[in-house]
Amino acid sequence: MMKLGIDVGGTNTDVVIVGNEGKLLSWKKQLTSNDIISGIEAATKAVIKDARIVPEQIEGIFIGTTHVQNALYHPVQLSKTAVIRIMKSPSHVKPALFWPEHLKRYIGKVYHLKHFYDDSKQTLVPQELDNLYRDLIKENIEAICIAAVNSPLNPIEEFYLRDQLKNVFPEMPITMSHELGSFGFIERENAALLNAILSKVIRQAMMELTDLFRKLNLNCPCWLTQNDGSLIELHEAIDYPIFTIGSGATNSFRGASILSGLRECIVVDFGGSTIEIGKIRNGQPESTESSSSFLNIDVNLRVPKMYSLPIGGGSLISIDNGVVQIKETIANDLEHQGISWGGDSWTITDSFLKVNPEMFADEKMTLDRLEKLSYEDCQMVIKKVTQEIKEKIARLEVNSDGLPVVLVGGGSKLLVNRLFGKYKRVYHPLCNHISNAIGACYAPLSAQYDKVFWLMNQTKEEIIEQEKGKLFQQLLRKGAKEESIKVDSIEEFPFDYFKGEVLRIRMKAIGDLQLIPAGDGSSIKI
Repeated sequence: MMKLGIDVGGTNTDVVIVGNEGKLLSWKKQLTSNDIISGIEAATKAVIKDARIVPEQIEGIFIGTTHVQNALYHPVQLSKTAVIRIMKSPSHVKPALFWPEHLKRYIGKVYHLKHFYDDSKQTLVPQELDNLYRDLIKENIEAICIAAVNSPLNPIEEFYLRDQLKNVFPEMPITMSHELGSFGFIERENAALLNAILSKVIRQAMMELTDLFRKLNLNCPCWLTQNDGSLIELHEAIDYPIFTIGSGATNSFRGASILSGLRECIVVDFGGSTIEIGKIRNGQPESTESSSSFLNIDVNLRVPKMYSLPIGGGSLISIDNGVVQIKETIANDLEHQGISWGGDSWTITDSFLKVNPEMFADEKMTLDRLEKLSYEDCQMVIKKVTQEIKEKIARLEVNSDGLPVVLVGGGSKLLVNRLFGKYKRVYHPLCNHISNAIGACYAPLSAQYDKVFWLMNQTKEEIIEQEKGKLFQQLLRKGAKEESIKVDSIEEFPFDYFKGEVLRIRMKAIGDLQLIPAGDGSSIKI
């Protein structure tokens, strides 16, 4: 069984081939190309050649990428999206109220529909729908977000409107809010709106990927890793791109656990552009239990419980009035512009190498130029970087003191023997620089739900058992090994302010993927 693991980061694209019993057969680290695809192609060709295998021997492809996340920070191929709210009367709170301006411009128009069902009988008149269709065409809408106030309790309105719209616009990406979140209308609408806006960029990326894999004769199943570190099929990723927005970090955290052999640890991933710090619990990346945010946009999605520092090995440094200033990154050009390589740009990497020039060797380095840097100034830089990392580790260690720390990522060697004293267990495993691509190869399948139930004719225990059975069957259909399937988490949220006994239940199950020998490649068609 051979797996191809790919992780596309902001700085590097890492590709690995993992063989039987977890043996690493080959790996390649390459600068991420502007078009993403050419970098993946070059690295994939290299690892197949180095492993001395043919493409037909690859039985599964596992991909983690920051592509979707980057599209929000630097908007490309985003969809002009309409918001359709279903509520008793129009709300005075506008959609995307606290969103950054560069994303607000993709909200085409907001529509309000009054509740249109009564005892399950549809009462939305055809004229209202006809007017809506004409306006969507007039506004050149490319995607639609439907958000009904009551959809967590009864999604019938969202389903009905989605079906009517699909009859007229069969190719239009439509996101229903109840599929992404439960209570908390603003957070649920935000998640659905972001998902709709991202629909074009994810579809284009998946089409380019499938074309590339066919070109390389990789006719095998393909998955993306999602926010919680589990796998999602390509067609699911196209429908729910927001589920893949935090996949890069979870791949790295899982890879750190595998490489170190630790099922309970703190992970520090030191990259060229960012430093990401998270926690592994029982061998799985720990997720948030409440609302999270992207670009300060509140959403009610489960994402990795982590801290991301906007600094990395390629971050530029200056000292103003005795205060260290960490600026933008030149990670992609570090080997051309960094002082340690003969350039003129002072970076975090240069600071560490000034203090300890034997941290790592590179034949392209010309460390003589580090003489112009002050040893004391570089010590200040190191102190600032390590102090910020320690503060974030301390926050993750609440109620779990003493967890070992695993260092991974291309810049992790800079932290060895610099982060803690001799009383703290710090691991720096082999292959740490490609932990993200390795982690992608070991991501499990998952199935989850977040529903609200009225406990009328069933007990809570009966409902949980019933829904657990549905999740297990869903995992079997996805290809999980039956003996590996288990419940990963169950959360209960009672609602005292509803008549009757109302309970929100959130459950997640996971299972190991069972690969089937490569066939005709039908699973990667879009």
